[in-house]
Amino acid sequence: MKTDSNAHTQQANMAPKVTQATQLTQVKLQVLLGGYSSAGIKATNEDAFASLVPSDAELTAKGVVAVIADGVSSASKAAQAAQLSVTQFINDYYATPQTWSTQKSASKVLSSLNQWLYAQTDAVSGYTLQWLTTFSALIVKSSTAYIFHIGDTRISQYRQHEIEILTKDHQQKQGPYHSVLTRALGADHRLQVDVQQVAIQAGDIFVLTCDGVHEYLSAQQIKKQLSTLSHSPSTQALEKMAKLLTELAIANGSKDNVSCLLVYIGGTPNRALVEIERELINKAIPPALAVGNKIDDYEIVKVIHASIRSHLYLAKHPDESEPCVLKVPSQNLADDSSYLQGFIREAWLGERLSNSHVMKIKRGSENSRFLYHICEYIDGQTLGQWMFDNPKPNLAQVRDIIGQIIIALRSFQRLDVIHRDLKPDNIMIDAYGKVFLIDYGTALIASLAENNDVLAETVPQGTVNYIAPETLLTLHADHQSDLFSLGVITYEMLCGELPYKPMQRVDMSSHSYAINNEKNRVENYSQWQYRSIRQFRSDLPFWLDMVLSKATQADPKFRLQAYSEFKADLSKPTASALEEYKSQPILKRNPVLFWQGATVLFFILWLSGILF
Repeated sequence: MKTDSNAHTQQANMAPKVTQATQLTQVKLQVLLGGYSSAGIKATNEDAFASLVPSDAELTAKGVVAVIADGVSSASKAAQAAQLSVTQFINDYYATPQTWSTQKSASKVLSSLNQWLYAQTDAVSGYTLQWLTTFSALIVKSSTAYIFHIGDTRISQYRQHEIEILTKDHQQKQGPYHSVLTRALGADHRLQVDVQQVAIQAGDIFVLTCDGVHEYLSAQQIKKQLSTLSHSPSTQALEKMAKLLTELAIANGSKDNVSCLLVYIGGTPNRALVEIERELINKAIPPALAVGNKIDDYEIVKVIHASIRSHLYLAKHPDESEPCVLKVPSQNLADDSSYLQGFIREAWLGERLSNSHVMKIKRGSENSRFLYHICEYIDGQTLGQWMFDNPKPNLAQVRDIIGQIIIALRSFQRLDVIHRDLKPDNIMIDAYGKVFLIDYGTALIASLAENNDVLAETVPQGTVNYIAPETLLTLHADHQSDLFSLGVITYEMLCGELPYKPMQRVDMSSHSYAINNEKNRVENYSQWQYRSIRQFRSDLPFWLDMVLSKATQADPKFRLQAYSEFKADLSKPTASALEEYKSQPILKRNPVLFWQGATVLFFILWLSGILF
């Protein structure tokens, strides 16, 4: 942070030919920074700035951070507030989960920082706010700049000899020569932050200044000086320019502290090249393995599963007491960058998930020349097999299993991750009844989804009949989408059927799927017509229909909002749910009973000769 004030690979009986994964060129975000700050003509410098260009892993997930703060002069702890804000923001921002979106991470940190500053007000100071500072942050990630702004520090963008002020000063004029600051960190327990996103390109320069600079140096004057920089300035050149701008402000009459931080964009990742896949370079997809084969130090004990997408092997390592499962991509997909991206993403996420109901995954050795995952071995059966063995489980059994799945899904939610492929075959139950999520290669990770270098998805992710309608219609997915899939699974567990008529076919291949394509069977929410579960199991309580109907609402606007709500309603229906159920016509509430009654009535009328 810058601040101012081989392991040998063994192959036994292995086919000689291996398939090389897609070759990708490494293109990284390139950022240079240079800044300068001084007290100016004042005795004390109450400004502060900080910046950090992290290592590769954090560069992809979190980006580059540059911040500037100007302590409010009327506050006794102005300098401390400014210094604390810039350093603590950067430290805490990089401490947030790498899966979180930029806005979520920054907003959480700013809210916590504001609360701490505001809480320093005490009776000794006469309840006068003593820790106040303006604050502006620039986070550069992939091909986007994220701006978070409070107060009258300023961020501008210089591009192709033009300059644009991106932030709005939070000031209110009081007469011709005086203005009052309307927003600051620590000023109120409620924090208002201006947030915006700006597309970036190579050659851009972002200019972060305090009011001691930009109130005495116009945007045009700043532009004039920046135009003298070379097309590829060094860090030293940026620092020299930042110092020059502060000196010009003083020369123009600035009586305040002067600070300037320049952020130069040297290069951005190419959209067609996926940085997350960089480790695929020089890694090969192993051929199909047999019992007794070895890959690195892992010996294949059993072939668990083989498909066109992946192979699963039970394996033993000489240094480990417990067996593991090796997950290997199929050679059929060696040229499928989208699939390989998901494969790598699964291990990346597995290393960050920590939940007893989620299968643990880690990547193979960095020194290995083969591409595979090392997965936790779960001795049990899939939920699909459990459903086959238990065609009519009681509600208590289902509640227990669903409750465990919800525990797993909450760990995804805390990390700002959407699973997107919940189905019985991706859920396992061990011999003791413990439930695990075992596959999350299609997960949507907020932080990675922001990156422009991630391959754009052109087809819905998930499995037909479990995938949420909004995903089929618009490609959108959120936690409500996972809740829909969970509702479908719950329904199927109870009666062996789906809440909607199964879709005959939805072609989701990348070359044929298109949103609102007239050839696509999925056109609108009306194609999902809920079927009462009492058609299939009349022994289930009548209120359960309402719960399952709300959990599997095609339109997410009318769907249950949270896992906790679904779990609670499965245990005990709410009064509103009961009232809503009772208000429905009997045809919708219990179609079987309705038609039974209608048949009886028809028979009576026939006997009475009324119909003839």
